[in-house]
Formats: sequence, C-alpha cells, structure tokens
Amino acid sequence: MTTANRSRRPGRLYRARKPLLAALLIAWPAALVASHIPAEKLPQMRVGDANLHFAGFYALAGLFWLTLSAYARSRPARALLVLAIMPLYAAFDELTQPLFNRNAAWGDWLADIAGAAAAVVCLEIVALMLQHMPAPDKAQDHEP
Repeated sequence: MTTANRSRRPGRLYRARKPLLAALLIAWPAALVASHIPAEKLPQMRVGDANLHFAGFYALAGLFWLTLSAYARSRPARALLVLAIMPLYAAFDELTQPLFNRNAAWGDWLADIAGAAAAVVCLEIVALMLQHMPAPDKAQDHEP
C-alpha cells in the first residue's frame, strides 16, 4: 500500500477518537480547577513548581494532540493548533490564579509552554516513525 493510499484510510487512533475526546473534555477542566486551588489548601510537594507545570502541560498538550490526530487533523494543523492554544490557555491560567490566592509567574508560564512544546515534538517524532513503518499485512495475520 502506498503512502498516499495509507493516508486516506482512518489512522491508528481512529477507534479511540471518542474516548480521547472524552478524556480531554474531563482533563482540561480538571486541570483548570486544580491550578486554582487556593495556596493554603495545597499539600507540600517535593517536586518543584516548574516541574509540575511542565508535566501537567506535557500531559494536557499530549492528550490534545492525540485527540486531534484521532480526528485526522493534518500534521501541520494539529501541531499549530496545540502550539497556538496551549500558550493562550497557560496565560489565562496564570492570569486568573491571583483571584484564588495564587501567584502568577512568568516562570510557570514558560514551563507550561515548554511542556506543551515537548509533547508536540515527541508525538510528532513518534507519528513520523509510525508513518514510515510498513502496514501490517492482514493476510499474514491469519497464517499459523
């Protein structure tokens, strides 16, 4: 099967598109709520704040990217959407935190963007590697 023919069929994530969308629709508001818990109610963590921001946005951007991929968005479109929306969301998140006795910080925003960018880069590399793998031959799957 040629690359052109392979791109017309549903992608590897097609069957997971609805669960991925559901997970994104749950994770995004949950992340927003979690990041607005008043500071005095937060447990002490041994992990640095920047690491939490990086990891949180890596996970959220990764889930966003996977959802876009499952809905067959093109490589440039999904990367641009994630890389455009995540910094805007991160800015909204940081700017609204003072309303809940939290501090907005440039370092947190930069860690958010770095986490989102790292997720996109990693997932695009994996997608590129998978694109160049030969498709499994269904006839061979049934042989003993």
